[in-house]
Formats: sequence, structure tokens, C-alpha cells
Amino acid sequence: MTNDRMNEYYSQLEGFKIKKYLGEGDDGFPAFLLTAPHYKDIKIEVSRDPEGNDGGFLFIGDANESA
Repeated sequence: MTNDRMNEYYSQLEGFKIKKYLGEGDDGFPAFLLTAPHYKDIKIEVSRDPEGNDGGFLFIGDANESA
């Protein structure tokens, strides 16, 4: 995906908060339940790449660090 498409894709998550860590599924992907006011809860899974090849790693850092 191009940067513009990735920005558009990930910006869908703006406003959502992690409600619960769901653990790893059978495919080895870490999964999270997200919630936002006036929206249906959604599930996200962390993969190594867009094709879903193996589970991935989500880096967690301070909010004041640049991306």
C-alpha cells in the first residue's frame, strides 16, 4: 500500500480506545477489542504484513515521541 492509502486505512482507528486485549488467536495474531462512542466495537489484529503472514509486534511508546 502507498503511504496515502496506509494513512487513510489507519486513520479509521482515530477516536477508538483499546477496551480489552483478547490474546493471540489460532493464527498467532495479537488481538484487541476497540471501542468508541456511537460506534460498534471493532477487533484489530496485529500482523507482520498486509498479507497476514504470521503475527506481528506492536511498538508501545510515549505519546510525545514522533512517529
